[in-house]
Amino acid sequence: MSNVIAMPRLVIRPGTDADRDAVVAMVSEIWRETYAGHLSPGSIARPDAGHIPDLVGNPAEQGWVATLGERLVGYGSVTANCVDQIWIPAGMRRRGIGSALLARAIEGIRERGFDFAQAGCEDFNRPARQFLEAKGWRLIDTQPQALGGGRSCNALVFSRPLT
Repeated sequence: MSNVIAMPRLVIRPGTDADRDAVVAMVSEIWRETYAGHLSPGSIARPDAGHIPDLVGNPAEQGWVATLGERLVGYGSVTANCVDQIWIPAGMRRRGIGSALLARAIEGIRERGFDFAQAGCEDFNRPARQFLEAKGWRLIDTQPQALGGGRSCNALVFSRPLT
């Protein structure tokens, strides 16, 4: 006789103060993977003690966490009509987690009464760009962004209607 073990279910829930340290640790790892090859040596390719916590902000005020059982597998946040962040560890991508976080972020923007949402990523972040484009977001602007050490990139600005 075999016992069936249920797989953990993906849960998207509002972040809490208790999630902050785990979210900062997760985002720090993903951030290094994403940016390390694009920043000059000695820059914030190894984030200082304040960079990632400042980037994450307070999950209890503006963000949602994605969990599978007890495991943190994603974080997303919004400000006004802008999806600020969607962070998914590399080993957890292409499983619907980013899509679920993005849907929750869009719902939050709609609840605020906006007709359009914006999101962005750097031009070298091909997976983020492809993700947004696959979800129907349209590139509306590019803005030069200094990365330090004489390096730069373009910040890509995307938009989509919420109707």
